[in-house]
Amino acid sequence: MSIDLDITELGERLRRRELRAETLVADYLARIAALDTWLHAYVAVYAEEALDAARAADLQLDQGIWLGPLHGVPIALKDLIDIAGRPTTIGSPIHADTIATRTAELVQQLQQVGAIILGKTHMVQFAMGAWGPNQHMGTPRNPWDDAVHRIPGGSSSGSAVAVAGRLAPAAIGTDTGGSVRVPASYCGITGLKPTVGRISSQGVVTLSQTLDSVGIFAHSAADARLVFDALVPAEPGEWREPLDASRFGIAGATLGRLPDAFLADVSPAVRAAYEESVALYRSLGAQIVEITPPATLAAFKAVTGDIMMTEGVASFEREMTDLDLPVDDSVRPRMLVGLEVPAVRYLAALRERDRLQAAMEARLQGVAGLLTPTTLTTALPLTEVDHGNAPVHYTRIGNLLQMCGVSVPNGRDDAGLPTGLQILCPGGEDRLALYLAEVFQRHTDWHRERADVRAPADSA
Repeated sequence: MSIDLDITELGERLRRRELRAETLVADYLARIAALDTWLHAYVAVYAEEALDAARAADLQLDQGIWLGPLHGVPIALKDLIDIAGRPTTIGSPIHADTIATRTAELVQQLQQVGAIILGKTHMVQFAMGAWGPNQHMGTPRNPWDDAVHRIPGGSSSGSAVAVAGRLAPAAIGTDTGGSVRVPASYCGITGLKPTVGRISSQGVVTLSQTLDSVGIFAHSAADARLVFDALVPAEPGEWREPLDASRFGIAGATLGRLPDAFLADVSPAVRAAYEESVALYRSLGAQIVEITPPATLAAFKAVTGDIMMTEGVASFEREMTDLDLPVDDSVRPRMLVGLEVPAVRYLAALRERDRLQAAMEARLQGVAGLLTPTTLTTALPLTEVDHGNAPVHYTRIGNLLQMCGVSVPNGRDDAGLPTGLQILCPGGEDRLALYLAEVFQRHTDWHRERADVRAPADSA
């Protein structure tokens, strides 16, 4: 079926007219109708608009007008991205009737290259949470377990589930402390957190102006790169992959890995997958060196928390302080902490961020990228989540230090749940991060595996 193909193949078949965009969109809409009552990825599906856009794409393609590899390809959006005339809920019933008056720049960019917006996806309220639950609007199901409702990761929960459940070939999310990479890891797909500001945030609701990035979900790094290229044209002097991309060479490159002290709490399955991934890069000719981050994981958490909570409550002070408004129990208490952070501590956190960033840049001199696990464990049951201990131990490093990063699937635990490998690169080296991810995926098949979603007969 067309929904089993990656974007590269879909784009080629659409261009060669072996597949029609209307058929492709109809296939996705049929799967959404069959499975999304169970998976709960979408908050809104724009069926008629998507079919109209698909027919328009087919007309252009029939006339020999090809706008690029995303022409006719459906994409889903996290519901904090504006589309004029549509609600932007930010994951909250408070904003169910908040109608956007503009369309986000990134949406316009996607539409200009022929991509088709399928709909908006569920998310953690106000993007505040990396586990994925939403008390008021429902929690998407991780597609890798039909029997147990496991967390999908957040805050871009619905976007990850839409791709993992084959309800969209790609989706857009945002990442403040891991909100693309964590759900990508838990859901067994690829998630790109670009450098802050690389993808336009105009028309995107922001949790933290310092830490937020707009990110991309896809099955593979190659697919994520196609979406990234549509949104971020290459700049002069920016790193580019070798002209002979089919080689995907890495011999002679230096990659960093974490010392044992930074891996003490990692589950056995995640640790085993991490060591195998590091060994794979070594076998391909990369030199592996140990990189010790310039602070403990607890210190990274504290500094990131001071910035995120302070800027977050500034963004959503009305919603947090009006106790009559329906805010999730896992969101309001944590965000209200920001009101208790004095200005001097917030400014100190920003200065500490600058110091840590300089220290990390010094340690990564000559190092193409740093390899870490994406999360400590695989996806937990929803009932076992500890909201006071978010699963962003490794991902928040990238946000705080203004790095870019990719999470790729790199294994399974004994229950068949995905593990993830994070590849962090210096800020601005987004295409290098994607290249390193593509190298990994040229030699593994984890990204080709698909969750076998079987909704119960009574799920509708």
